[in-house]
Amino acid sequence: MKLQINNNYCIRCGICEDLYPDLFKRNYKEHVIDILYDEIPKDKEERAVQAAADCAVAVIKVIQ
Repeated sequence: MKLQINNNYCIRCGICEDLYPDLFKRNYKEHVIDILYDEIPKDKEERAVQAAADCAVAVIKVIQ
């Protein structure tokens, strides 16, 4: 499983980083939110799906 953020529509509110710091980190230099894993570890998959659901502007996509 992978996560993808559509940075064209992300408002960088930081909800993903606040709720899921084990999955996301704000990149102040490039003004984007970075996903910390290329491939989401099995033990974090449920949190990744919830992070996509919790995104304020629905720009986090789960890729199976």
